[in-house]
Amino acid sequence: MYSIFSRFLKGFGKALILAIASQTVHALDQSSSLPPVNIKLPSELTADEIIELAREASKRNGQGEAVFKFYRKASFDELDTKGNIIEKNSKTYLAFTDDRDQQLRKVNGRSATREERYREYRKHQERQRRYLNKRKKGDVKKRNESLFTRNIDLFENKFIPILEGVEKVNDRDAFVIGLKPNKKNKYKSRTVNRILDQLKTKVWIDKEEFQISQIRARLAKPVNFLGGIAGSIKTINIDATQKRLGKDNWVDGKVNAKFNARIAWKTYQFKMESLSTDFERTERIQPES
Repeated sequence: MYSIFSRFLKGFGKALILAIASQTVHALDQSSSLPPVNIKLPSELTADEIIELAREASKRNGQGEAVFKFYRKASFDELDTKGNIIEKNSKTYLAFTDDRDQQLRKVNGRSATREERYREYRKHQERQRRYLNKRKKGDVKKRNESLFTRNIDLFENKFIPILEGVEKVNDRDAFVIGLKPNKKNKYKSRTVNRILDQLKTKVWIDKEEFQISQIRARLAKPVNFLGGIAGSIKTINIDATQKRLGKDNWVDGKVNAKFNARIAWKTYQFKMESLSTDFERTERIQPES
């Protein structure tokens, strides 16, 4: 059974992943001895222009001619101080590339009960309203539920984009954008603000379609509470890639995250993973919610 703090960290971890994905960040564990350089590429696009094109591309994502269904398996493991699994939990969802909600199918390898499916549906609706700006039924504004591209401007003022070059991601050219924390910009939550200030972030944006193809994040140094006496968040590692199914059809392929925190004398370690598989074409339908 998870402790109260375990549940808190689990929820915080999911929220942080959503926040990082929505702000299109990607952190890479790289040397900080040299200042970032905003280089010029043959395209003559600036980092701000690429981000703006990515924002526009995000509005088209999921609107391609083809619609796909697939399975998304999310696991959450609690680890001991040596990295061994103490408790393992997983959920498998049937997901879609159009505007439909994902559906809980399995819990820890067994079929989900009706009650579990309903509870998950209600939790999913609340998460979308809180983190993804999902509209209520009847709202004429279009929803965008892509894990990588929704709310792309949510934390725009918190990070300064730096164009670093072009690299291959899944055999496709992608702009590499480093995101430097703007410490002058403050948020209401001191904890979240301090974490974001320490994130070394980088995002890869597809050069042809301007969709997010990869994200990575690393905590540059531990975030201490009361000088470390009350505890600290030691490690945040997040790696995510997006899979291209076709034009204007990109979905989260794999997401890995690891958290290491200490509260007083007790250490908590968690590993989270989401893997999408078994993509099949299906018919587009109008969602009910």
